Amino acid sequence: MLSSSNNILVIKSDKSELKKVEIFLRKLFEENSFSEKNFNRVWLCVSEAVINSIEHGNKNNKLKKVTIEVDCSSNRVSIKIKDEGKGFDIEMLEDPTDDSNILKESGRGIHIIRSLSDSLTYNRKGNSVQLKIECK
Repeated sequence: MLSSSNNILVIKSDKSELKKVEIFLRKLFEENSFSEKNFNRVWLCVSEAVINSIEHGNKNNKLKKVTIEVDCSSNRVSIKIKDEGKGFDIEMLEDPTDDSNILKESGRGIHIIRSLSDSLTYNRKGNSVQLKIECK
């Protein structure tokens, strides 16, 4: 489901839906004349956040939805991703760069998003993330 007036896409909690998210973002990039060089950075952050929402938030329950809301202003993309899960406490996440975690195969998504975005915030419940990326 796409609401083009509000730049909102709602997908079911299934990783096969990621293609819809990519198409949605590409369309917004084209409409706002953002450079292709910024697309990969935005796409990596959004795909990591959506996968986290699907797997950790909604527990792969295909009956639950993930909402992606994008606001494009002059040179910035602001993206809010929300799931229907119980949320989590961002302060309880382990540091993936710590020696005890360095060999773990998961737990790097938020670290990647934090590294590539200009701003990253979570709501109090922990089931919604907002990231901002400058697209000059």
